Amino acid sequence: MIQLQDVRYAIADRALFQGVSWVLSPGDRCALVGPNGAGKTTLLRVLLGELRPDAGARVLARGTRLGYLPQEAAERFDGTVLERAMEAHRELLAMREELDALHQRLQGIAPDDPHLGALLERAGEVQHHLELEDEHALEPEARRVLSGLGFSRRDQDRPLAEFSGGWRMRAALAALLLTDPTLLFLDEPTNHLDLPAMEWLEDYLEDFHGGLVVVSHDRVFLDRVAREVLELDHGQLTAFPMTFTRYLEERELRREQVEAHNEQVEKRIAQLQRFVERFGAKNTKATQAQSKRKMIERLREQRVVLPRRPRGIRFHFPDPPHAGRLLLRIEDASAGYATGPDVLREVRVEIARGDKVAIVGANGAGKTTLLRLLAGLLPPRSGVCESWPHTRSAYFAQHAAESMDGTATVIGALEEMSPPEWRPRLRSLLGNFLFSGDDVFKPIRVLSGGERQRVALARILLEPANLILLDEPTHHLDLAGKEVLEGALEQYPGAIVVVTHDRSLMARLATRVVEITEGRAVVFPGGYDDYESSRVARARAAEDGRAAPGARVARATPSAPAPRAKERPPAAADRRRTARELERVEREIEQREARLRELEVELADPEVYHDGARARERIAEFERLRAEIESLWQRLGELA
Repeated sequence: MIQLQDVRYAIADRALFQGVSWVLSPGDRCALVGPNGAGKTTLLRVLLGELRPDAGARVLARGTRLGYLPQEAAERFDGTVLERAMEAHRELLAMREELDALHQRLQGIAPDDPHLGALLERAGEVQHHLELEDEHALEPEARRVLSGLGFSRRDQDRPLAEFSGGWRMRAALAALLLTDPTLLFLDEPTNHLDLPAMEWLEDYLEDFHGGLVVVSHDRVFLDRVAREVLELDHGQLTAFPMTFTRYLEERELRREQVEAHNEQVEKRIAQLQRFVERFGAKNTKATQAQSKRKMIERLREQRVVLPRRPRGIRFHFPDPPHAGRLLLRIEDASAGYATGPDVLREVRVEIARGDKVAIVGANGAGKTTLLRLLAGLLPPRSGVCESWPHTRSAYFAQHAAESMDGTATVIGALEEMSPPEWRPRLRSLLGNFLFSGDDVFKPIRVLSGGERQRVALARILLEPANLILLDEPTHHLDLAGKEVLEGALEQYPGAIVVVTHDRSLMARLATRVVEITEGRAVVFPGGYDDYESSRVARARAAEDGRAAPGARVARATPSAPAPRAKERPPAAADRRRTARELERVEREIEQREARLRELEVELADPEVYHDGARARERIAEFERLRAEIESLWQRLGELA
C-alpha cells in the first residue's frame, strides 16, 4: 500500500499539485488522467519515491513491491530478448549461477577437504530455495509473456539490440510483468503495441491481483483495465469511482450543474442589487437594503469558481477537389524493399470517393508498406497500382513529426510547402493548432512530441486533397486532440485510408477494414465493430475446426490463405472478455438502480419541490438513469 497525505510538489514558483491525498492498495485499478503538462508523470514519480514532495508525506507499507514502466523504457541491453525478460528474476538467476559454480567445484574436491561440508550445505540451501521458487517454470512463463507481447519463439532468442525502440519497450514491459509487483504503474503502455498485443495486455491485467495505476490516452484501454478515474487538473486530484467513459459524462454533468448553480446565484444577486439601488437611499427601506447587501455578500461566497476550459486544437480539412467515383486501384501487386523478400503479395484494393478505410495488422505485417504503395511512394514489384487523373492525395507518414527539419521554425515548416495564397493565413492556421505569438518562431527541435505532431497535421491542410492517407495520426496527441481529429476526419467528405491502433478512431470512422496477414490483404466490408465480430467468429471457428464466413479475401483464389489459427486469440480469451463485460454491465445496472431508488425516495418528499432548480435537476437525473438502465439491460441481453 502507498498513501499520500496532503502532498504538494512545485517546480520553481509553479505548484504542479497541492493538497493531494491518495491511498493506493492491492486490487485498486486506477486511471490517472489530466491535460498534458498537468503533472501526471511527476505524481507517479512521487508515488514511486523517485521525487520527494515539498510538503506532506508519502507512506509505503512494508513488503510492498513496486513496478514502473516509464513512457520511454527502450534502454539498451546486451543479451537476448529472453534474457532481458528474465532480468525480472535476477536474484534467482544469480543463485542458479552460484549453484552451477558450486557443482563445478564439488566435482574436483577431495573427500577429505575441510570445506566439503560447508560447500554441500550451501549447495543444498540454494537448491532448496530454487525449488521453492519454481525455478524450472521461470523460462516457460517468460516465453509465454513475450509471446503475448508479439515476440515469436525465434525472436525471443535474438539479441535485443537488433530491435527498434518500440520492441525494446515491449521486452522491458515483459520483465516488469514477470516481477509480479504488488503495485504496478504504467505510463502510456500502449504507445508501441499493436492490436493483438494490446488485447493480450488487457487480458493479463484483468487477471493481475495487485494495484494498478495507468496513464494512457487510449480510451478503450482505460475502459477495459480501470475501475476508477483520478483526474489531476489545476493542481487538484479528484476521484471518480467509475469507468473512463462514465467519467467523461460525469465530468461534463458536474460542470453543467456548477454553471447552473452559479447562474441562479447571479440572478438572485441581480434581483437583490436592484432592490438596494432602488431603495437604499430611502430611510424607510434602509434596514431592508442593508439586509439585502449582507445577503449579496453571502451569495457571492456561494459562487463556485470554475477553472477555464483548456485551449484545444480546432480545424477541419479543406473541401476535397472534384473527382470521379474511383480514386485508386491496386491489382495483383507485390511490394518490398531493396533486395529483401516481398512484404506484400497479390494485393487487390480499390479506393473510391468517400471511402473510410482502416488498415490493421500486427507490427511488421506491412501496413505502412500498403499505405506507401497507395501514396505512390513505393513502386510495385509486380501488378498494377493506378490512380485516376483527378485524384489528389495527401500523405501523413508515421514519423512525419520526427522527420521535419529540426532547425526550421514552426512557421517555416509550413512556409516551405505552402502555396502562395496560403502565406498570409499561416499564423491563423497555426493559432488553431495552439501556436500563437512568438511560439511560431520556435525551432522544431525544441518542441514536444505532441507539438511536433500538431505541426505535421497542420502541413497536410495546405493542399486540398480528395484522398487522405494517414499513418498513426493520433500518436502523441492527448485525448482532447484525438477527439478533434476524429471529428474532423468524420466530417471530411473525401476518402480516407488510415493505419492506426486507436480502436475508438477506427470504430468511429471506418466503413471498411483491410487486415494485413501473411503478406496478403483481406478486405472486411462494414465498420470496425463488424470486423471485430468477424475476427472473434473466425477464432472460434478455427478452434472448433469450422470455416467462418464474413471476410472477402483480397484475391479470391485458393492461394490466398486465411490467417493461421495460432496467430488468433483463442476462444477462451473471448469468453473471458464476454464474462468480464457481463460482470461490468451487471455492476453498472446495480449501481444505477441503487441511485434510482434513492431518487424515488427524495422525489416523494414535497419539500424537494420548494426549490425548483433542485427539483428539475433530480427529475432530469431520474429520467437519465432510467434510460441508461434500459440501455444496459438491452446490452445484457445481447451478451447473454
